[in-house]
Amino acid sequence: GADIKVTDAWDREKGSPNIIIAIVDTGVYLQHEDLKGKIIGGFDFANNDSDPSDDHWHGTHVAGIAAAETNNGIGIAGVCWNAKIMPIKVLDSTGSGYYSWIADGIEWAVNRGARVINLSLGGESSSFVLEEAVNYAFSKGALCVAATGNDRDKRVLFPAAYKNCLAVGATNDRDLDSGWHSKGPEVDVSAPGEYIFSTFNPKYQNSNANYAWASGTSMATPIVSGLAALILSKNPSISPKDLMNLIKYTCDDVNSSTFSGVDEFLGYGRVNAK
Repeated sequence: GADIKVTDAWDREKGSPNIIIAIVDTGVYLQHEDLKGKIIGGFDFANNDSDPSDDHWHGTHVAGIAAAETNNGIGIAGVCWNAKIMPIKVLDSTGSGYYSWIADGIEWAVNRGARVINLSLGGESSSFVLEEAVNYAFSKGALCVAATGNDRDKRVLFPAAYKNCLAVGATNDRDLDSGWHSKGPEVDVSAPGEYIFSTFNPKYQNSNANYAWASGTSMATPIVSGLAALILSKNPSISPKDLMNLIKYTCDDVNSSTFSGVDEFLGYGRVNAK
């Protein structure tokens, strides 16, 4: 947390329950002790029903990073304490899904008031339908925040690569480039993405684990989504474009000794919540 100066940010803003973060992912474990108090109705596009329960673990982990209950004596602290979590299941039990499910999930969430759309997912091919959904969110006052991907040899994934989507890379515990995330001119910002501790689905492979460590741009992305929600809590009228610019232009250029300014590894740098 100290990395991104979030404890300093909390002195100013802990988040508003009026701000909804949509976790567009594998679903969320709805009974989790550190999440259940802040979940609002979602949808499951993978199975076409109204139960967005996580039958994997990924979405639950992502949700906690963005907005787990905080100061409740259990578990972890989410970046935006008081925001609401809207679980939108667009990936199945194997973590796979169609672009059409993702696009439908984005639009569904936006139409029900989500202001931040967390997309810790992506694919290698572009899609008109997916880009239209990102642009729709942008036009309706919602910001899509997406993972760049975890393969240094490949380009930034979609939807992160789209212009109206904030693309997030990963840094490590030494505040350096993780060295494994996708790179390219589309990378906007970075956030810690190595060994991130968060909420877990205890039903996943009968793990009985409520918390776990994970690494990936999937974990960096909800840090930035939580930051976006903090800013929106403070200034609900800010446009997605201004919100995106604010997050980009307040980054710390942590790899400036190698690349000064914007680069294709960390974008504008590692986010600074303060």
